[in-house]
Amino acid sequence: MNTTQATLNTAQTLAVAGFDIANLSAPAARVTFDVPVIFDADGEPVAGIRIVGKNSDEYRKESHAVRAEGYKKSAKRKTAIDASTDEGADQLVYVIDDNQKRLALAVAVDWYGFTSNGAAVAFDKALIATAFDKYPTWQDRVTAALENDANFLKV
Repeated sequence: MNTTQATLNTAQTLAVAGFDIANLSAPAARVTFDVPVIFDADGEPVAGIRIVGKNSDEYRKESHAVRAEGYKKSAKRKTAIDASTDEGADQLVYVIDDNQKRLALAVAVDWYGFTSNGAAVAFDKALIATAFDKYPTWQDRVTAALENDANFLKV
């Protein structure tokens, strides 16, 4: 007989508690998630990026803008990008990478642990964009965290 009681994660707690239908008409609480990007020698996070999820206004607005721009560009070209050519494949990869970066930047709303000469630095999206260019894995971490709905569930 196992007497150990496991703690439930957010998704499991929701499954047990059910979903209160009144939440559909209540204002949504802003839910953030910390994405660590720098770790100390013991593997503990010391700096990271705070993000909002796909239900946030930030994500929805940027996602809409990305899709609308894509439709406009496609209508101007009158054809889809021909990915069977080197030029078309490069163009398609550039568009996909750019869209992914825009969405990752849109959900970044704060950071923690970033300093300059020992003083905390105010959040700056331009610096995050520069960091994503220099450290592409940071953008990958934000995108992966964004894709995990459990990171943004609040019971």
